[in-house]
Amino acid sequence: MKGFQSILLYVVTAAVAALFVLHFSSKNSKQPSVGTRAVTDPKDSVRHIRVAYIDLDTIQKQYEFFKLKNSEIEADKQRIDNQIQNDLTKLENDRIAFLKRGQSITQQEAEAFQQEYQTRYQQIGQRQQTLQSQHLDRQAKAIDEIQKRINEYLKLFNSDKKYDFIFSTQEGNPTLYYKDTTFNITAEVVKGLNEEYKKTKKP
Repeated sequence: MKGFQSILLYVVTAAVAALFVLHFSSKNSKQPSVGTRAVTDPKDSVRHIRVAYIDLDTIQKQYEFFKLKNSEIEADKQRIDNQIQNDLTKLENDRIAFLKRGQSITQQEAEAFQQEYQTRYQQIGQRQQTLQSQHLDRQAKAIDEIQKRINEYLKLFNSDKKYDFIFSTQEGNPTLYYKDTTFNITAEVVKGLNEEYKKTKKP
């Protein structure tokens, strides 16, 4: 389901962005700006920024927990669609069966059936809204779970402060418009994410 994937990818982007906040909040405000040299102290030197990036499309395809949650959400949506369609089909079959009685249908029976038909149709609509609301709640929980895992692993991955910045990139919505693949750490991140996920799976 592309909509859910887009939301999840947005969450991953937000998780990566959290590293930026942590990076800036930990820096001394008096420290010279990156890429500049302090002229007041000859011992100061240009500060080199350590940068890496992850590809969100690859994470979507290879992160097992991501794929699991996406499959669950798709299956849940399909279940709801099937249930509502079955209800509508049954309602339509009942209407056809009633009309087959033809001339034997009295006016009172026709009016009663019409009222019942409208009531059942409205109930199906209300049921659909309830199920869709529950679906959105489950989707939000899935997003929270993924966000939590991404956040926790990125903190673990960069606990040695190897990188000052970890950007994200995605086809059609790039954070980086130019990227040197030398700094692509997606494979490392995906490998680590999957290893962490396996630790949480029940035997």
